[in-house]
Amino acid sequence: MVGTAAVLENVGVSAYLGAAALVSDGSILTTAGSILTVEARHQTFVRTATRGVAVPQAFDTPLSPKQVFSLAAPFITSCPEGSNLILTAFPTLAMAAGASATAVAAGATVQLQSDAAAGATHCAFTTGGVPGGTLFSPFDQAAGCVVPQGLAGVVYVNLANAGPLNGKLTDDLIVAGPMVMQVS
Repeated sequence: MVGTAAVLENVGVSAYLGAAALVSDGSILTTAGSILTVEARHQTFVRTATRGVAVPQAFDTPLSPKQVFSLAAPFITSCPEGSNLILTAFPTLAMAAGASATAVAAGATVQLQSDAAAGATHCAFTTGGVPGGTLFSPFDQAAGCVVPQGLAGVVYVNLANAGPLNGKLTDDLIVAGPMVMQVS
């Protein structure tokens, strides 16, 4: 339960933060901001309860609606009749069999698997502590990719079809993911 809560609280904070740019009504933005601060307190409590670093980085990580939906999709069993859900999830991304995403060291090589991996050229590591938001490292299906130095805490990992130098990961670059990884 605590592991699920940790993922959901992080995704909740990232969802509210990513959606802020999509809201033009100031009163709605204020309400969403007030919920965001409570979600962030929940996130800090869960980290403290699991003996993690309460605040591992100076900034939180915004995610696009499609990235949030991709992380939430496994928890959704049905939608109300007549719903017009316009989002589809990215193909799933996971650690290779036997590997865990809960305690990965910066500099380590990780093996990732996805049905869409053939279209990927880079691993994209997105976190609020990185200027631009994302660090990219070359990806090879057989060799995996290296976790960049300087990452800590919750990091969202995607497979991407490019590795832009500006650190901007957009939905059109994502091949699979995101996956939640804890980097130490």
